Amino acid sequence: MTIGWTVSDWKKFHYESTPNDSYDVIKNLLQSQLKAPQDPAWISLCTVHDLEHQWAYLQSRSNKLELPLYGVPVAIKDNIDVRGFVTTAACPSFGYEAEEDATTVKLLREAGAIIMGKTNLDQFATGLVGTRSPYGITPNTFDSDYVSGGSSAGSASVVARGIVPIALGTDTAGSGRVPAALNNLIGLKPTKGVFSCKGVVPACKSLDCVSIFSMNLQDAQLTFNIMAKEDGANDEFSRPLPSNPLTSFGSKPTIAVPTNLLWYGEEENPKLFTQAVEVFKSLDVNLITIDLEPLLELAKCLYDGPWVAERYSATRKFLDSDPPEKDLDPTVMKIIKGGEAPTAYTYFEYEYKRQNILQKVKPILKSLDAIIVPTCPLNPSIAQVKAEPIAVNSKQGTYTNFVNLADLSGLAIPAGFREDGLPFGITLLSQKFNDYALLDLASKYIEKRAETEPRIYGCLIDREVSTLQDELLPLPKINFDTQIKLAVVGAHLKGLPLHWQLEKVKATFVEATTTSESYKLYALPKTGPVAKPGLRKVSEGGSKIAIEVYAVPKETFGDFIAMVPEPLGIGSVELDSGEVVKSFICEEFGYKASGSVDVTSFGGWKPYLDHLSREASKVKKPFESVLVANRGEIAVRIMKTLKKMGIKSIAVYSDPDKHAEHVEIADIKVPLHGVSAAETYINTDKIIAAAKSTGAQAIIPGYGFLSENADFSDRCGKEGIVFVGPAGEAIRKLGLKHSAREIATKAGVPLVPGSDLVKDAAEAREIAAKLTYPVMVKSTAGGGGIGLQKVDSEADIERVFQTVQHQGKSYFGDSGVFLERFVENARHVEVQMLGDGNGKAIAVGERDCSLQRRNQKIIEETPAPNLPEATRVKMRQAAESLASSLKYKCAGTVEFIYDEKRDEFYFLEVNARLQVEHPITEMVTGLDLVEWMLLIAGDMPPDFSQKIPVVGASMEARLYAENPVKDFMPSPGQLTEVVLPSWARIDGWVKKGTVISAEYDPTLAKIIVHGKDRNEALQLLRRALDETVVYGCITNIDYLRSVANSDMFAQAKMHTKILDTYDYQPTAFEILAPGAYTTVQDYPGRKGYWHIGVPPSGCMDEYAFRIANRIVGNHKASPGLEITLNGPKILFHHDAIVSVTGGDAQIEVNGTRVPQWVPINIKRGDKLSIGKLTSGCRAYLAIRGGIDVTEYLGSRSTFALGNLGGYNGRVLKLGDVLFLGQPELSSCTLPAPISEPTPAPLALIPDYATTKIWEVGVTCGPHGSPDFFKPEAVEEFFSETWKVHYNSNRFGVRLIGPKPKWARPDGGEAGLHPSNAHDYVYSLGAINFTGDEPVILTCDGPSLGGFVCEAVIAEAEMWKIGQVKPGEQIKFIPISYESAKSLKKHQDDIVEELDGELPSFEGKIIKPEDPVLYVLKAGSAPSVTYRQAGDRYILVEYGDNQLDLNLSYRVHKLIELVDVNKTRGIVEMSQGVRSVLIEFNSDITQQELLKVLISYEKEVSFTNKWEVKSRVIKLPMAFEDKRTLDAVTRYQETIRSDAPWLPNNVDFIANVNGITRKDVKDMLYAARFLVLGLGDVFLGAPCAVPLDPRQRFLGTKYNPSRTFTPNGTVGIGGSFMCIYTMESPGGYQLVGRTVPIWDKLTLGAHSGDKPWLLRPFDQVSFYPVSEEEIDRLSDEMLAGKFEVDIVETVFNHGEYLKWVTENMDSIEEFQKNQGGEKLAEFNRLIQIANSELEKSGTKIVEEEDYGDDVELVYSEYSGRFWKSLVEVGDEVKPGQGLVVVEAMKTEMIVSSPRAGKVKKVFHKNGDMVDAGDLVVVIE
Repeated sequence: MTIGWTVSDWKKFHYESTPNDSYDVIKNLLQSQLKAPQDPAWISLCTVHDLEHQWAYLQSRSNKLELPLYGVPVAIKDNIDVRGFVTTAACPSFGYEAEEDATTVKLLREAGAIIMGKTNLDQFATGLVGTRSPYGITPNTFDSDYVSGGSSAGSASVVARGIVPIALGTDTAGSGRVPAALNNLIGLKPTKGVFSCKGVVPACKSLDCVSIFSMNLQDAQLTFNIMAKEDGANDEFSRPLPSNPLTSFGSKPTIAVPTNLLWYGEEENPKLFTQAVEVFKSLDVNLITIDLEPLLELAKCLYDGPWVAERYSATRKFLDSDPPEKDLDPTVMKIIKGGEAPTAYTYFEYEYKRQNILQKVKPILKSLDAIIVPTCPLNPSIAQVKAEPIAVNSKQGTYTNFVNLADLSGLAIPAGFREDGLPFGITLLSQKFNDYALLDLASKYIEKRAETEPRIYGCLIDREVSTLQDELLPLPKINFDTQIKLAVVGAHLKGLPLHWQLEKVKATFVEATTTSESYKLYALPKTGPVAKPGLRKVSEGGSKIAIEVYAVPKETFGDFIAMVPEPLGIGSVELDSGEVVKSFICEEFGYKASGSVDVTSFGGWKPYLDHLSREASKVKKPFESVLVANRGEIAVRIMKTLKKMGIKSIAVYSDPDKHAEHVEIADIKVPLHGVSAAETYINTDKIIAAAKSTGAQAIIPGYGFLSENADFSDRCGKEGIVFVGPAGEAIRKLGLKHSAREIATKAGVPLVPGSDLVKDAAEAREIAAKLTYPVMVKSTAGGGGIGLQKVDSEADIERVFQTVQHQGKSYFGDSGVFLERFVENARHVEVQMLGDGNGKAIAVGERDCSLQRRNQKIIEETPAPNLPEATRVKMRQAAESLASSLKYKCAGTVEFIYDEKRDEFYFLEVNARLQVEHPITEMVTGLDLVEWMLLIAGDMPPDFSQKIPVVGASMEARLYAENPVKDFMPSPGQLTEVVLPSWARIDGWVKKGTVISAEYDPTLAKIIVHGKDRNEALQLLRRALDETVVYGCITNIDYLRSVANSDMFAQAKMHTKILDTYDYQPTAFEILAPGAYTTVQDYPGRKGYWHIGVPPSGCMDEYAFRIANRIVGNHKASPGLEITLNGPKILFHHDAIVSVTGGDAQIEVNGTRVPQWVPINIKRGDKLSIGKLTSGCRAYLAIRGGIDVTEYLGSRSTFALGNLGGYNGRVLKLGDVLFLGQPELSSCTLPAPISEPTPAPLALIPDYATTKIWEVGVTCGPHGSPDFFKPEAVEEFFSETWKVHYNSNRFGVRLIGPKPKWARPDGGEAGLHPSNAHDYVYSLGAINFTGDEPVILTCDGPSLGGFVCEAVIAEAEMWKIGQVKPGEQIKFIPISYESAKSLKKHQDDIVEELDGELPSFEGKIIKPEDPVLYVLKAGSAPSVTYRQAGDRYILVEYGDNQLDLNLSYRVHKLIELVDVNKTRGIVEMSQGVRSVLIEFNSDITQQELLKVLISYEKEVSFTNKWEVKSRVIKLPMAFEDKRTLDAVTRYQETIRSDAPWLPNNVDFIANVNGITRKDVKDMLYAARFLVLGLGDVFLGAPCAVPLDPRQRFLGTKYNPSRTFTPNGTVGIGGSFMCIYTMESPGGYQLVGRTVPIWDKLTLGAHSGDKPWLLRPFDQVSFYPVSEEEIDRLSDEMLAGKFEVDIVETVFNHGEYLKWVTENMDSIEEFQKNQGGEKLAEFNRLIQIANSELEKSGTKIVEEEDYGDDVELVYSEYSGRFWKSLVEVGDEVKPGQGLVVVEAMKTEMIVSSPRAGKVKKVFHKNGDMVDAGDLVVVIE
């Protein structure tokens, strides 16, 4: 029934059938076939057993139905390797069993194909007749008296007969085309090198191609798509298909028809060829004639020259082995042995000849698209071939032999039938890589031909078919049905500033072209940082303008349009081709605007920009080098202008800023060596020294720091350095506000009543009384909101005066203070002005900066809203008058108080510097103010007489690292995620990984937008704020969003004090008391990274957590809080709906008790208290909408030990503020709630009674009896109850119970104890025996280890382990895999439905079972043991319990197979030393997976000569540095005072191995360690072994383990090496320290998107560095600046074995010395030590006990401990200040929560304090 089925027929059948039915049909097809001699087309057929394996393998793939060849049978020519088949090349004695598939076969299998068998051929692919095979002549499928053509005779036969729809052939001289012509098939000969020839027995290796036979074009194209893959690593002639190949020759292609064709007396075939040409004529092609003689001359080279020698080379070794004569075809041998004669010079003679011919042919081919030739001139009979075997063959190759020599693509297609019924065919030829275009041309031809004669597949003449399957599949081109063509002309062109917008909307480049001659191009007035052109259509005088055309997806086109500013819009443009597409157009007012320039003559925007650049380069630069005396965003912003102007930038930096952005982008960097601003950025001596040492011609200070320091300005002048700013005298006059007022008075600027400088607090009191309250107290040198305070009453005046005086002295070095009357509801409006120093001044716009908090600006805008134009003009005039009167030089800002009611303004002050908010002025004017400043400072001022138009409106929001919920206290920390709107202007300095120091101001970035008017600018600002994401420290983004969205701001009802009473409602909650151990977790946790040692984290009791989310209506992935033993107290700043589930605790809202397991309505200001758990160990808090923390590696769960995920990677502390999910924000990635809140039914609430024995269902294994445990030990394990140890937590639950009875004396090569095993990956929930002590591995536990596991907790039972408390008891109940899965499904169902009853394993208890599911033994290959490892894991172990790299390679190949096949149901593959843990889900059962895994083993041939990709990674290491030795000392002092490895680990290794310390050190630096697994001690830590067996020392790990190991420490544990990737427990012997290799934030160039450095089969070596160097390099590594020395290579196991053999004598001697007495003595030493440990136990270090009646006072702030306000013994009152913490120019007081006596103060002045740190104890 399948005869004649095409690929689509087969796939349709499979889609509509069950897998079993499909398999039966394929099996029936197979069994219907016979191989040679019965059917000479087949040399071999797959066995039923192999077919069953192929089908099972295919069924394992999760995407099987998406595979393009799913279940399609194919045939392979027998000179192409198919794994498990013998490759004969039609010579029996040549045959060998292929160990792996040829690349093309591998690609077909990956696409879902089923290999049916191997087909016959002319021996060694030498012939075009199909008669040269000892397996018999493959006859023509139309007439058995005729030849089928060769050499790919069998492949053509089985396709032509409809047995398979696709077969592979090879084509060197026509073997893929001639059989197609003689059997009415499609024969696709690809461009040489497009298909890999790896695994192909070569004929002429330099010319060979794999080819395709099919019945229709669609199947040929599909197969081409699959196999056209570059394979340069395996085939030296492989070439990639171009990324944009030609897919069509266009609407009127030029096709050549040769003249004087050779037909060798044939009369009928010429007629058919002429008919074919006529068909092409009807296609409206441009037919031309060519002389084919040069190509025919080239064809003769193939058998006359050195290419015959290439055939001989391919078979020489075989022929030298004297094979049986009967196996050799005499004609083939005659041809091949003719290759013995040519000499080396013959090759060059023929190559010269070939190149000469190609040079003649090249111009001919260049002028045409394709050539039509007869595929072959004759249809010879078998008898004719036998009579003249070489002559007939030679004639058949007339039009095929030259094709590969000329590097052409070819496609053979049917061309009708002769009168005798035999088929004829033609071939379309074209230049290389035109394969798709040939398919397209052939499709048109076949469709046209079918109009007059029926379309028939192969020899199936009784079946007329349509040409539907000759219509091509989608070619690689843009589908404009879903795209919009857009022409861009300006800043969106490739390489220009707005091109990112096209990338953002996923636009695809189509072509670079021009418009028609009807357009003019204008440079529009610059109104922002990006210059824009305007395209105008004209009726005359136009020109062609260069453009680029893109295809923009329709769904994102609207987003693109939204980014287009006025006066531009989207219209249409006519291309040079006449096509009309969408494009930018310019509205009339744009190109008519003042300042527009006609740039049509340049022919395009890029040439115009190049012109501007050339002109700019002619202008003399004001300076060659400029030092930027600042940091942060302003330093970065200034350097961008310096770079634009071609001026060398010089950065200075403090110690905390050494990796800051301004340092990174500077041309020269100078360290200032210090931390505080006083030590660095305002240290004038250091700044001047830096300038002089670098030859800086000028210093630009930005704002803040030294920007308004008159003495510094003067100092610069004295040192011969230009200060980019006003002269010192001007700064003094303007900076000291009393003198500034005098200047303003003389300039006629109105003033607010005020005072001169005030000498002391008493005088301040007198003046304030005269001015009347409220008054402003101002530092005369202040700025930026510092040194400025309002006083409302006489009671505060003296205190405030002293504070402002202190701030002025501290921050600005000037204690001068004056007073001024406070104007109620005043607006702050400032004018940006510039002066040239010669009396000219210009005002370039004003800014409204009224939105201030504590006099610090929050959001600024320009133009100032609600400001009468007349007043605006007066303000500007006043500013210009003031600047002119002073002969002011540089940029400055004149600030005014504006009384909107009276429409009056008063002089406030002059900021003689660049302002923070200057970018909004730049946005509306198009100016670069920094550029103006530099030009003015260099005495090259711009034209001050020009008019500066203001276009549109701009707004700026300042993003600060401060906590708006906690009164805007500073929030330092490392940023873990930063996303800022790419379409807006961002003046910033931060990115992921930036460390925000408490030493400096909190500015992270300024977010700046520009719109056509205020309304549009406001909408853009709101959008930009919504898209902004910053994690790692709390920012004011929520506050900014609130203000920007307020009616007050929308209506521009601002004044400088309005934010003091603004009702900000943070969508957040605050931790008033953190509880014992409270973390953010989610479900299901961090999946997919177990294989590199990242635990899933998540919830210990997933059931209770999931129910909590269901109760509040959350999505299952919403994060919540896990609470251990004692809960937190939480203040909600926003309304919320919450639920508390899990263990029983007293839950109160504002002191009123509320129930658990129900929705709880929380109002803003409510306090939620979760008390001590009275039963159970953990409770869970879910909040509707979830908690907004960043996602890390796919989860928001906290792994506190690794400092990742959750809230800053840690447990919650006092004062923490967590924001709630806001799904309405575009930046929010949390899922929105999915259902209404509802209580949980009582039936779903577990019983957490405290007196019960917990019965926990487990599956047996992976390790059991009799190989690991004695039978009675297994029985005892299940019959006894186990007590929960006090030292139990999220890493593991330790158990106390009977000592196991082991079935073996030791762990063999894996270790001394019978519990030892070679490192493998544990199952989550495994009951792991670390020695004789069991521990249940839980969600934060380690993945890779070397101890056996007797059972695994069923997944549905893990919630119980999350609830057991120390002292409670557990009884393990054995259940089957099926029961465990049933429990899990039941649990999932009740969570989903929130209905039903709790699952139970009652009635499902079984006797302990053997965990070994299957043992596979196959010949010489290592045995494979499949172990049950829980209800979601199978542990696959290879070979015996020994270290063998072959076993690691087998693991690698299995992982590779699963990855390639996307095996259904497999979640993760986690590699161990000789094993792999496979996690699977409910998409596949245990038995189904087992069957798949067994089938995969048959896909891998066993060999010890293998290669695998590897990298040599060289890392620095300091041997026995102080931190390493301190960790050993800490262990000795706190855990175990006496052990064989103490006091020094290196001494221990040396002693037990009978070597010296130097030998150990030398080994560490000489060895190359091969990585066999990751996650040995979490987070990508390697388990690696020295490649040299002589470097594998005796040793052991710590017992018990250390509780602390520094990050980067290198440890040796017997044969293995590990690098610790975080501060963690550990047991390896510590020998030194390298750089941290876990790049948490993927900052390093080596990381890409993966934080782990190493992967299996990497080779690690160390080079020596000092302790100081490793500290420096570690700092660089953590900052992402260290360049890891990585060399890509291949680990060649065959070469490695050769090296081992060469050194076998010394290796065996080393191993012999390690055994015997030395090993026995070592074992005895460890056993004695362990015995002593059992007797003495370990040290327990108790924490300091302060007693019950104490109050622990924690800091709510992070910063530097400034001073203590109390001393030990002082009596304090509630609310009294205890200590002062200073951060970001802010002093914060930690107050006493109660009355009492100070018992202890924990810090001294200068210490760094983190929020949540204990600072004082009160009793």
